[in-house]
Parts: sequence; C-alpha cells; structure tokens
Amino acid sequence: MRGGIAGGSGGFTLIELLLVIAIIGILVGVIAVVGSFDTGRQRAVQNEAERLALAVELARNEALYRNEVWGLAVERDGYRFQRLADTDGSWTDVQRQPFSTRTPDDDISFAVATALKPRATHAGSGAAEEEGGVPAIVIYPGGEITPFEVTVAGSEQLASWIAKSDGIQRTRASREGELEDTDLGGFAELVK
Repeated sequence: MRGGIAGGSGGFTLIELLLVIAIIGILVGVIAVVGSFDTGRQRAVQNEAERLALAVELARNEALYRNEVWGLAVERDGYRFQRLADTDGSWTDVQRQPFSTRTPDDDISFAVATALKPRATHAGSGAAEEEGGVPAIVIYPGGEITPFEVTVAGSEQLASWIAKSDGIQRTRASREGELEDTDLGGFAELVK
C-alpha cells in the first residue's frame, strides 16, 4: 500500500516556485514604478489647474480690495497677472507672489478660451492677449470677470484639467469633462 505520486511525474520544486514568485514580484514592481510616474505627472497637471483657479480668486479679491482692474494673460507655457495703470491705461505685470509670472517645469501647456475668443492662442508670439495689449481675462473692481476656460494639459496620455468661471461664480478647477455645462450657465457652448 504505497500512496503517493508515481515516479517520474512530479510537481513543482521549491526552487521553481520561488523563481516564479520572484519574477511576478519584479513585474509588479516595474508596473508600479511606471504607474506612479504617470500619476505624478497627472498630479502636476491637476496642481497647476488648482493653483491657477486659486490665483484667479486671489486676484479677484485684490481687484475688489484695491478698486483696480486686473487681468490674466495666458500663454502656451504659462500665465501672468497684470494691473491696469490709472495714469496712462497701460497694463503692467504684477511682480509679487502669488501673482508673478508662472511657468511650470513639467511640460505643462495652457490654452485660454473666452466668450469673445474661443480657444484663443496666437501662433506668432505665443501670447493670448487681445489686440491693444488687453489680457484675455479681465477682472473688474466689482468682482466681475471675463467668463473663461483655461485648459491645463500635459502629454497626450494625461487627462487635461480646466480652470473656469462664468464671470460671477468662483473659479473652479476640474478634470476635463467632469463639470456639467449647466454648472457654468452654458458657457461651454459659447466657447466651442
């Protein structure tokens, strides 16, 4: 009465099992590293959109508090806040934090759309300003703002984020396609 496995047919040895487990561990590690790299870049795009939305709201408060007209000039590689000079009507860049020129490092690009200029970008200069040097987005002392959408994008594999306002409500950042058109009073239809 001999039980067991017949000679010659065997299962896996301990060495073979350990080798398979090690290979699976290496593959899981590689996938985790690649996935975390994309997650980090995606997080950078999200952070830039949220930073922009917050900066616009801070600029709105400054314009209201100081009774000044402010603007936001958006370029492909960054953005800057400007203030309208009372004396000669020219726009000057604001040089203090958090309003100084912002140019992110992570190959992040920006595109602005307003009710007046859908997906406005100028190929020649890279600046997204109206004729006459007026920024694409104007922030008035009463708290009103040009209705806008600024798309913040990374590489093709990453989801874009949008910072937008209907001109009255606060500026919000969301993943592209997350907010309903009704959230901004149909503004998305105006810029298409």
